[in-house]
Amino acid sequence: MPLVGMKYSPGGNQLPNKCAPWHQTLNNPYAIRCIDALPNFQTPYAGDEYCILPPPPELGIQIGLHPQGEEEEYWRQMWAGDYSGYQNPAEEWILKPGDETTQNFRGSSKNKEAKNYYRTYFRMRTGSHHNIISMHKTDLPVGWTQDRSVGFFDPNQGERLGILGGEQRPDDGNPATLEKPPEDAGQYLIWPAEPKIVWNMHHFNTSQNNLLREGWVNIWWEEEATQEVYWYMGLEFGSIRRNIVQPNTVADHHFSWTIPAEQAPFRLLRVFGHRHYWTTNFSTWIERANGGIELLYQSFQWEDMPTYRFDSVVKNPEPKADNHSDGAESGIVELRGGDKLHFNCHIEYTDERAAQDPSAPRPVANGTLYFGNEAYKREMCIQFGNVTGGMLFLPATDTTPLPEFATK
Repeated sequence: MPLVGMKYSPGGNQLPNKCAPWHQTLNNPYAIRCIDALPNFQTPYAGDEYCILPPPPELGIQIGLHPQGEEEEYWRQMWAGDYSGYQNPAEEWILKPGDETTQNFRGSSKNKEAKNYYRTYFRMRTGSHHNIISMHKTDLPVGWTQDRSVGFFDPNQGERLGILGGEQRPDDGNPATLEKPPEDAGQYLIWPAEPKIVWNMHHFNTSQNNLLREGWVNIWWEEEATQEVYWYMGLEFGSIRRNIVQPNTVADHHFSWTIPAEQAPFRLLRVFGHRHYWTTNFSTWIERANGGIELLYQSFQWEDMPTYRFDSVVKNPEPKADNHSDGAESGIVELRGGDKLHFNCHIEYTDERAAQDPSAPRPVANGTLYFGNEAYKREMCIQFGNVTGGMLFLPATDTTPLPEFATK
């Protein structure tokens, strides 16, 4: 596929490089990299390799946040080879060495009609930790705001129209073919007409250079739409109001919820966990109604957390707690009535853990570890995913004994 001069990511089944295997980031027709298509694309900031070309207008949309303005103006400049907007961006776009911030950015989408979508591809520049996107009905202006609360929990952002789920590391995809797995036929999510968009962005800079706060998301329309897909989130709100872990302590924050028989079955489509530095093992498993245990998802790399799909085509890497290798179950996963879905954050708030990273504060000197949006000074324990069958929210604290794999 000739990439140089290309304006749009074409989508479809043809790999950009037929001589290389499919790769979500490096060889993906739904997310062509700017550095491959625009020969002179280069900025003063880390993360140029994450910029991706948008879909053709008739096939999808790209939303993003850029110092040059919203998508129409941004791409007018990029396609013209005008990268001057990256030379002296306004200070609000810059994250200086040692800085950390969580802040909302409000943008908009220009689609006149509501659309259905299936594929999404998230990219963020170096220094980005999370990007939680929600769609709203409001007249509030575009730009960085002083708000810190996640948009879909914040009544000040206006009526919520939807949530665009994200991913931390782009493992989500189909490496065998670029076709939908047969069991995904008809699946879709809803993108509302002309929404205002709230990006809740967490950035931190442990480098010696300024970083730029910027991101791109490709959303591909779906014509075949017969089965709606929903997001679920597992978060124990009580942990926001109480102490998490005392200094030099190892603790487990274990949550679960039982699948109600009257709503079952749910098909679990994908999962990713979110946490910060002190959680060394994020594990998700299913306790079947008959008593069996299935390890579903496991991640040990807090700064690069994976997203894994569950279908008949994708082969996920096998999780290995003994050598701390991320992985997940493979195949179709169904949650039936009486099954219990668990997740656990194994938190090591110790001097030994702090010594592994010079950016981490010593626990004794900094006191109790609380819930919050700071990569080293606060902790989180949240699970996200997709299901068919309806929304799932809010697990309960679980005090039952943990499987051995969850505490390694």
